[in-house]
Amino acid sequence: MRPTDLTWAGGEHGFLLTIDLLRALQEKCDAGPEWIHHRLSSGRWMVDDVIQPIRLGLEGGGLKKDEARKLVAKFVEDRPITESVLTAKAVLAAVLYGVEDDPVGESEAGEADRNATLSREESGASPTFTDGPASSAGTSDQ
Repeated sequence: MRPTDLTWAGGEHGFLLTIDLLRALQEKCDAGPEWIHHRLSSGRWMVDDVIQPIRLGLEGGGLKKDEARKLVAKFVEDRPITESVLTAKAVLAAVLYGVEDDPVGESEAGEADRNATLSREESGASPTFTDGPASSAGTSDQ
């Protein structure tokens, strides 16, 4: 398993929760990873449900423990904690459900998406109608 790169704390950081780190997370939060994710999703989270996935995920992503603690102190603990709920959820979701590969960059020259140059009808999109019945919000003859 490889780290998931997320934009956080002003840059790209790798996050990875290995089995050993998941065990540490369970111990610190007194709950399993799926339950922690549920608490984060439902708004019933506890402080360590937010802090620990981020800190442990940074460590699993290759950051030294002291560096991870400093980043978490600065960007989680010293800020409104709700700002970090989505990051904690993303770190957990990556290990629980996986992530789709998101290829970086643009397609090679000449390999542009064919649908980008098709008309609405050629691409199968519904035609746009501009002249139809007037709005029913107008005056009435009653």
